Amino acid sequence: MKKITLLLTCIAISVNAFAQQTISFEASEGFTTGDINTQNGWAVTGCGDSCYIANQEISSEQVSTGTLSLKTAVDPAFGGQTGGPIMGGFYDFATPVPYATAVISYDIFITQQDANSSDFRFGVAGPDTLGDLFFTLIVDFDFQGNIKIIDAAGAFQNISTWSANTWYNVRAEVTGSNVVYFINDTQVGASVLLNDYDFTTFRFVHDNYGGDGFIDNIRINDEIPLSTKEFDASTITTFYNKQLNSLILESSNSAFTTIEVYDILGKRIVSKKLNSKEETINLETLQQGAYITKVSTLNGTKTIKFIKS
Repeated sequence: MKKITLLLTCIAISVNAFAQQTISFEASEGFTTGDINTQNGWAVTGCGDSCYIANQEISSEQVSTGTLSLKTAVDPAFGGQTGGPIMGGFYDFATPVPYATAVISYDIFITQQDANSSDFRFGVAGPDTLGDLFFTLIVDFDFQGNIKIIDAAGAFQNISTWSANTWYNVRAEVTGSNVVYFINDTQVGASVLLNDYDFTTFRFVHDNYGGDGFIDNIRINDEIPLSTKEFDASTITTFYNKQLNSLILESSNSAFTTIEVYDILGKRIVSKKLNSKEETINLETLQQGAYITKVSTLNGTKTIKFIKS
């Protein structure tokens, strides 16, 4: 069995602000059909000195828009990777993406869903103070048809399901260390970042069992509504009042419109319409523990984490 190693590229850290970016793998962006390794800053998994896996390609077989996408397929020179998905394509940002406020979305299409198919994973990573890379968020499409994220406890949790030969849009909206996940524009879960590090790289990988995965239209900070980008989150104050067993909301700008509360598994347990600048949300039915709350006004949305004690 050949040995697979995870290729890590040195990352140059920049202090410049990160602009919006879209990667659609089109010829107009400089991509050509065939092996993606070394194309426009992309690399693939390494297998030794000057050795890289095959079949991670720019392809016209399946696209969500345009004419090309990135196809990740089994390399028959290697067996299934029992340690988890590590085979695929990696991309390093020219400039780190600040984790405090970011939106990452992409379209994904998988051809096979059975006991012999691969898990496909999209992961974003960033460096610690020593420059070592750690994952910050992960979305996993497993062979059983589950879409999973990493929860606040560091474990995989199901947030939705998927079917073979169907395009899905996945979007992660990050505010501070909180993440809200959407599938086809429907909110399906919430969690926190694994590590509070700026994003410097992402990976689209599989574990080399079976089936092909396609990814298209990767967008970074390109889908934030104008009202959200201009929204000053400091106009909203939230705090948990233990004596009242309630979450207190105060807005110095516009009235609140909605509140949603999720547990650490991403399950929505509270959803209410609101209509004033000061709101008291009773939490008597909630058990003690950590929760993620998304509150909205006419001017924007703020996501926070609180602990009921």
